[in-house]
Amino acid sequence: MVRRELPLTSDVVYSFQPAKDLRNHEDTAVVTSVDIDDSGHWCITAGTDEAIQLYDCNAGKHTKTVASKKYGAHLAKFTHSPTNCVYASTKEDDTIRYLSLHDNQYVRYFRGHKNKVTGLEISPTSDVMLSTALDRSVRIWDLRSQHCQGLLTVPTPCQVAFDATGLVFAVASQELRTVAFYDVRSFDKEPFVSFRAEVDGNWHKVEFSNNSKHLVVAGDTGFHGVFDGFNGNHVTNVTGFRSLQRPIPSVSPVCFSMDGRFLFGGSNDPALCVWDLGDLKDEKSITPSKIIEAPQQPAILAVNPRTMLLATADSSLTFWLPSA
Repeated sequence: MVRRELPLTSDVVYSFQPAKDLRNHEDTAVVTSVDIDDSGHWCITAGTDEAIQLYDCNAGKHTKTVASKKYGAHLAKFTHSPTNCVYASTKEDDTIRYLSLHDNQYVRYFRGHKNKVTGLEISPTSDVMLSTALDRSVRIWDLRSQHCQGLLTVPTPCQVAFDATGLVFAVASQELRTVAFYDVRSFDKEPFVSFRAEVDGNWHKVEFSNNSKHLVVAGDTGFHGVFDGFNGNHVTNVTGFRSLQRPIPSVSPVCFSMDGRFLFGGSNDPALCVWDLGDLKDEKSITPSKIIEAPQQPAILAVNPRTMLLATADSSLTFWLPSA
């Protein structure tokens, strides 16, 4: 598989095509999470078959299976080491497990949640981790310690995200239809920004762009809301896609390009939608600048932080590369 490093122009982005389809979870399973490590070399997935799969992005091949039949596996995320990951248990208890992929040994356990963990996020600049669960809590952790560093009581379900600096995190409450920005250094204080987000239906993802200019709240009723990443003002709604249909709701139906200009999203056609946020002129809503046919619905999306590669998944993992 050829590694591609190109200027991120609209022509390049609109030329994305499926380059490799990798089916390593069981035939009846669906992929529930996708993540790519800081180096851009490795990709990890979790699935309903209670397994974690590891892939080489550069070679475009599967390299390892880690079974987690006893505990289940969901929300697998790399730490800042490509040989370590964290993931949420789906049965027996609600522990978050810190796993060495090198020798399949657990490094640490993060205990405290009393119901299903629904979100895990690693700070882009430190060893701070956020978790949210159906026990009406957001917990703040340091990967170097098993002890919870902080706790917020929030209506559930909610979504969490770090901004590009790692100093700010967002908590998006579906029940209240609000998003709050917290300073990670003083998370016990009131949020410094709080705003209402008029996004209908269930919320499945909140994400800052890599330049923190925008924040997206992904819904499931035909549009996602885009907001100012600093003050929360509504920027636009992105429309023109068919809502995803799958037994397990997507935890990442959209993702930003690395420069923050483009937003990628999945459609049930099946298709990959691309919206250009680079030259907005007070439009209340925008349709895709490009719709690209996909081999399966791109239900979960992750962008490579180092190379021109996009990963999407549903029942299998697809790597996309530009053809321009």
